[in-house]
Amino acid sequence: MADPADIRRAWDVEALRGLWTRARAAVEAEETTFRLELPDDAARQAVGDLYGRPMWGEGTRISVPKLDAALRASPFGVGLREALELLHGRPLGGARPTAAPARSADPLAEQLAAHGLDGAGWAGPWIDWVHRYGRISRSELPALARDAAAVLAELTSDRVVSRAELAALTGDPHALDTGTALSRVVFKAASLALGDQRPRRDLWASWGVVRNAASAGAVCWALPLVGADPWSRGVRERAELGLPAHLSLLDLRAAPDRLVEPGTAIAVCEHPRLVEAVLGERIGHPVVRATGPLASALLSRLAADGAELHVHGDFDWPGVAAVARLVERTGARPWRMAAADYREALDRAAARRTDLGTLVGDPVRTPWDPDLAGLMADTGRAIDEEMVLPSLLADLRS
Repeated sequence: MADPADIRRAWDVEALRGLWTRARAAVEAEETTFRLELPDDAARQAVGDLYGRPMWGEGTRISVPKLDAALRASPFGVGLREALELLHGRPLGGARPTAAPARSADPLAEQLAAHGLDGAGWAGPWIDWVHRYGRISRSELPALARDAAAVLAELTSDRVVSRAELAALTGDPHALDTGTALSRVVFKAASLALGDQRPRRDLWASWGVVRNAASAGAVCWALPLVGADPWSRGVRERAELGLPAHLSLLDLRAAPDRLVEPGTAIAVCEHPRLVEAVLGERIGHPVVRATGPLASALLSRLAADGAELHVHGDFDWPGVAAVARLVERTGARPWRMAAADYREALDRAAARRTDLGTLVGDPVRTPWDPDLAGLMADTGRAIDEEMVLPSLLADLRS
């Protein structure tokens, strides 16, 4: 070990004394993180230099394993326990800091297993992330593990729910509000499961979570509902007034078991501009906008009734990916989404000297027409659904 006198000269300074006091308490309590106050610039500078990252504001959360690793990587090469015993002049109680608690006794692993989620591909990386970066103390971990596993089990059930309904599983209606510890760790699980870093709202939606049960989500026009009940009559009356129906989660839950007759043809689009144009012309063909978890739930209901869904989207990678998911999940038929349709749209744009966007992201397979993905990758240009609106409207008129 380095000369104790050198260690004391470097680390036994006023700017670091708060760090050592809080670190000792955390180690002796066998906690993996602790909250550290940073009262002035001197403390922020000293702690940041030692810990290995800049410090801002009046406080931060410190990871015990990371602090231990930072001290071992320093020129003195001592661990956290050794440093604390040297600086304070007395031995420590408690266990030695480790990167993470033993998996067999880990509350996170136990709770995931209790809900059948321990085999998910994201489970292991998520547990490691919570311990290392989740800013959850040992005393808080059991309750958070219980609540997080309950929420995650509901998220993976393929049922559309509101965020408030998820929070109600924990007994706290605000448990999933932005900024809470539970929201933070559940959001991380979603990002690991979906393999991307989409905005928080998009990740919630991808797992079937709506902001609340009352806000509208599924937009539809002229659905030929078969029911004689007040709900069905109300939706039909919207169309009679020349208005679309904006269905919330509460609407879908109040809907009758059967919506339409088998074989009913329904157009499915990506952009509201098509719905607006259909309304403007009072075209009687039913249309549903396929965006968000409520629209997905509605389309699944319609497909279960035997409706024939004809789906169109943007000619870009997210657009064709959305079409592919709907085809796989509901048996929908791609509508004007072939390579020939894409080529026709490109030629029309060139003739009109229309600027086209660049395709962004990784290519997506188009099983209904493999030539489409290849042609899109070769040309590298995106075609927005609005650009082919005349062709889509002509189909709907006929």
